[in-house]
Amino acid sequence: MKLVYPVLAALALLFTAQAYADDADTIRTNLTRNHPGAKIKSIQPSPVPGIYEVYANGQLLYVSKNAEFVFVGANLFNDETKQNLTAQRMQQLTTIDFDKLPLNNAIAVKKGDGSHKFAVFTDPDCPYCKSLEQTLENRGLTDYTAYIFLLPLEQIHPDARAKAEAIWCAKDRAAAWHGWMIEQKLPEKATCETPIDANRQLAEDLSVNGTPTIYLSDGTVAPPEALLQSLSEK
Repeated sequence: MKLVYPVLAALALLFTAQAYADDADTIRTNLTRNHPGAKIKSIQPSPVPGIYEVYANGQLLYVSKNAEFVFVGANLFNDETKQNLTAQRMQQLTTIDFDKLPLNNAIAVKKGDGSHKFAVFTDPDCPYCKSLEQTLENRGLTDYTAYIFLLPLEQIHPDARAKAEAIWCAKDRAAAWHGWMIEQKLPEKATCETPIDANRQLAEDLSVNGTPTIYLSDGTVAPPEALLQSLSEK
């Protein structure tokens, strides 16, 4: 008789796992049917019974078990602890292993001793990217190494790829990047093998869907304000 309870517990776990798998399949099928562009990375139960968490296209969604109802842009809070569970999960889902980034595909911009490292996915025609670069310059921030992953968003900036290629193919990439982003001086057009397509694939793998996207050396995603604050405190 002592074996009955472990067996029942194992069966309960088995049925629960199967029910979750069935729900996940239904959610994936229905979401991709209704949203053909959805790139679903993960589906799992949320802390709320009957509601599932879906990570897709760099966003966290909450859906009913058949995806008939979808909560977009919602933040889930624990009302007792006041913790933002959505923000916590997003940090977990977007944190990367910084040391595994292919830094040879980035332009290394070193200031001072270069000790504070971060990576930026950036577009040479992105106004927010230029604002970040100009703020770094104007504040005189130093002792950092920025790894610039060129990610031209041609859908909204048709000339961005040509500019990115010219910058990457320049003899001094860091100087060419500075010249364009700070002084609006583009290097002469040149041709060479570039990592732009590889960077685009990397961005897709990491669910990067906008520029600038900044990764600190601990692998977490940071808004520009947080990066600037951390550099100011160095």
